Amino acid sequence: MKRTAMFALLALAGGSVHADGEFGGARIGAAAAFGEFKGDDVPAAELGNNFIKDNAVGFKVYGQYPLNDWFAVEGAYHFSNDFEDRSQSEDLPGKLQLSFSGFSVQGVVYIPTTFEEFDAYLKAGYFDFDDDLALSGANIDSSSEQGFAAGGGLLIHIGDNLGVRLDIDWFNADVGDLSSVNLGIEYAFGRREPAGSAAPPPPPPPPADGE
Repeated sequence: MKRTAMFALLALAGGSVHADGEFGGARIGAAAAFGEFKGDDVPAAELGNNFIKDNAVGFKVYGQYPLNDWFAVEGAYHFSNDFEDRSQSEDLPGKLQLSFSGFSVQGVVYIPTTFEEFDAYLKAGYFDFDDDLALSGANIDSSSEQGFAAGGGLLIHIGDNLGVRLDIDWFNADVGDLSSVNLGIEYAFGRREPAGSAAPPPPPPPPADGE
């Protein structure tokens, strides 16, 4: 139900803009997600706190819809890949693997800059993830969690419709500290014109003969 509400919100936002609208068009992108996780609350007491501390490379794909010059709504799918560590429990020996996958919806606030080649932004919203924990390749726990997500980043324009995006995502996960640094490519279906770039007014008509 919560994920259905996410998609409905994005659909409403997308319906309020056009690809060549005043605020630019919808954007889509994909990024490699360089994630970091440090376990805290654990699904099995035998594992103890900080049961996994690792880095992993996953991905995210996203779509964004501008509502005005400075605000947009963004929805994304995230996959963390496996965070791995050796179990320190004598009762549960082996290699632990924990992965996260799911969706987020965030509001994006663009920060004015003096550089037309860059867009800086902050974002905050909500995530809904599935957590899967395996021990030596066998799943021992699956759960879902929802919470607050936040981040920020920079978009570097490399063409009329293309950009390179570097940003950070942080998730208030129940089981530990989860964050990622993301590097990817973005495509805009319509580019917002910078302020002052409107075409100049046409010249006045020439004077009539005899004036």
